[in-house]
Amino acid sequence: MISSAFLLLGLLAGAHGFAPPARGTSASISSKRSIGGGSSILRVVTDPSTETSATTTQDESVSDPASLLYYDDLLDPDNPLGVVCARGVCVLPDDDDYDFSAPPGSLDGAPTQQNGLVDAMLGSYLGPRLLLAFASVLYGTNFPLGAMMNDALPPSAATSARMLLASVALSPFLFKLEGKLAPSALLCGCFTAMGYITQSLSLVDTSPAKVAFLGAATVIVCPALEVLVNKKDMSPANQPQVWLAATLCILGVGILELYDPTGATALSDSFSQIGAGDGLAILQAVGFGTSFFLTERMMTQVPGQALPITAVQVSVTAFLCMIWSFMDGWVGSEGSASYGVPAMFFDPTLQTAALAVAWTGIITTALNRFIETTALGKMKSAEASVILATEPLWASLFAALWLREDFGANDYIGGALIVGACLATALKKDDFRGFGDFFGGGSGSAKRAEGSFE
Repeated sequence: MISSAFLLLGLLAGAHGFAPPARGTSASISSKRSIGGGSSILRVVTDPSTETSATTTQDESVSDPASLLYYDDLLDPDNPLGVVCARGVCVLPDDDDYDFSAPPGSLDGAPTQQNGLVDAMLGSYLGPRLLLAFASVLYGTNFPLGAMMNDALPPSAATSARMLLASVALSPFLFKLEGKLAPSALLCGCFTAMGYITQSLSLVDTSPAKVAFLGAATVIVCPALEVLVNKKDMSPANQPQVWLAATLCILGVGILELYDPTGATALSDSFSQIGAGDGLAILQAVGFGTSFFLTERMMTQVPGQALPITAVQVSVTAFLCMIWSFMDGWVGSEGSASYGVPAMFFDPTLQTAALAVAWTGIITTALNRFIETTALGKMKSAEASVILATEPLWASLFAALWLREDFGANDYIGGALIVGACLATALKKDDFRGFGDFFGGGSGSAKRAEGSFE
């Protein structure tokens, strides 16, 4: 499984997925609007050679656009509100304001027709935030359902079937990917596969709640890649929120893994509690964190590519899971005919697992990315990060309800610290004003995008 991933990584060594972004790139950003009411949440980057008007030059200060996930930097002078990023998805904000109290068809209201219920919801303050919270709830179901699928199917069969359904659902977007993004998207898909495969394996003998909490260690992985790849200054004085998030995350993982609330394990034997599933759950964070990092680099170059990039990611994952299934040895064995799609849906003994496969493949992998992309264009990155930080909490709740899992003090304390680390990523440098002496100097005044997205 891992060897096949590294094989593809070797073949894609020329993809330049980790090459530092070019400086001084020119781009023209234009709004993509519909003829009827409302406007698209995404904007597209057009080739400056084909458009002579409204051409802008990318902000030279942005040398590492992937940092937008945590720092909400400014991408382009024509976009004073900044780019909204979370969980590897970046969109340009939909900053159009409509007066829904105006008569239908008036200039103050919708351009040509009355706004529908969906437009009204997305145009409200609570609508997009509730929609993103719903996406976080859906993401939380992946972990207990993954454990349930592993009880009935080999992990490779469950993950392969899930990714196959997701790739079929997203296949219309597959060939809408910008050609220049294809090598990086394939490389990114390998790391996405690493995340899904290690997640599935970790759920075999590790509680879904713990896997979800350990997966939140992406708050360390992404900034680490900023330092290693982009050579970004991550000093405590310049990025205090990163150090706070890393500290909380490391403490949370340590308590989650090493602290025995029953007192039955001696401190010297604490490391004996760490199992293979825990290590795989950490690798899950490495895979997904690297995937987020690469995805944001691509999407800050060409906003509006969330669904095409996701289609490539799940297709690559499905392909690697197929290889994993053959390597796992169950293909062709007795009784394995029902492990594939669509045969599992007709086997009475696998109906629960089949429904879980369909849910995680079509709903929480394919549809949820559309929901997430739609909601992100209506809020700031900091708000989105806080809302999505609740994912492991929902995973714990569903694990308790569906699998009757019990939690100890280490789960509550460690989990709270890890969620706190996720919330800390939403902070800005200015939020640490007053702690300048502690961090080795004044925090200064960070240049931040201002304005309302409602």
